[in-house]
Amino acid sequence: MIRYILSRIVIALLLLLGLITLSFGLVSLLPGNPAVALLGEYATETDIARINSQLGLDKPFWDRYFDYIGRTLSGDLGNSFFTGSSVSSEIWTRLPNTLVYLVPGLVLALLIGMGMGTLAAYRYGRVADKAFTAGVSVLMAMPEFVLALLLLFIFYQQLHLAPAPLGMLSSSDIPPPKVTGSLALDAMLAGQWGTMQSILSRAVLPIITMGLFFAAPFGKTVRTGLLQVLNSPQIEFARACGLKPLQVFRYALSDVRGALMTYMVLLFAAALSGAAIVESVFSWPGVGGWSLDGVLKGDVPVIQGFVLIMGATSLLGYVLLDTLITLLDPRTRNNAKSGVRRPSKPAPAAEPVVEPAVQQG
Repeated sequence: MIRYILSRIVIALLLLLGLITLSFGLVSLLPGNPAVALLGEYATETDIARINSQLGLDKPFWDRYFDYIGRTLSGDLGNSFFTGSSVSSEIWTRLPNTLVYLVPGLVLALLIGMGMGTLAAYRYGRVADKAFTAGVSVLMAMPEFVLALLLLFIFYQQLHLAPAPLGMLSSSDIPPPKVTGSLALDAMLAGQWGTMQSILSRAVLPIITMGLFFAAPFGKTVRTGLLQVLNSPQIEFARACGLKPLQVFRYALSDVRGALMTYMVLLFAAALSGAAIVESVFSWPGVGGWSLDGVLKGDVPVIQGFVLIMGATSLLGYVLLDTLITLLDPRTRNNAKSGVRRPSKPAPAAEPVVEPAVQQG
């Protein structure tokens, strides 16, 4: 068991090294010169050469590559070409601002998706199932920014129930003293609960946007998984034994929990990497909008830092998921102990053995 977990950690570290190489290689091959972007199109060759020397862009490719790996493994993701600020500090400062709406939004998505997917599975072919299928089709066909703009139009423009999408604070709010750089954390540390309430009220629409957008695919996964299990022989046998519906549901849910947990990790990775869209619509000072601004400017350290943090977070989630499923699923745990993988296809059934009848004397 321990050897199985350690093997997964080693694989994750190797994948992380591959991710570092990939991010460096892809960003290094992007067209354009950051020095030209900094100085403008009328910059002289002398100025461009000076900036390239300051940024280390005049070094050979392999020197820059090994230098980048060494700095990254030590936790140094470099400095922004445009602001000069540390990329690591910017990420850890802005990430809590993103998590303020991202985590509640994903929790809302899981609650809605689980509830609606379960109802649709139990009411298969009826009105509830058809309504769920139609709603999922509409939400999955709607881009995330369209959903955000639609919610703004309804709750801000028409009903006047939501604040203006101008960031985490209004002009009348008192910013907290800067300690960590994150508005939400600094407001909590300073005990400014009025400022914290303003931040949370402005996070409502981003939370609803994330919740509705990711509830659709998760609910569809729940419905599909439960439909397969509810029609399986073991569930039919459980019903025939007279078990209560709640017990039957618990057995069915335990059969699909591995797939659902895997999809939860995928949703978190997708939401974290796609946060730039929501933050751009609501002018939210999170890590997503910051990374999008870096992409538009061609800020290489910002792009590389964001790719690495998102990739490392996903790898960590997969390692934890593998470990949790191994602990919860006896079949996976036994296979991990023996080092044997389950075959992808069932083995052919053996020929029945007919024992000779024994004559009674």
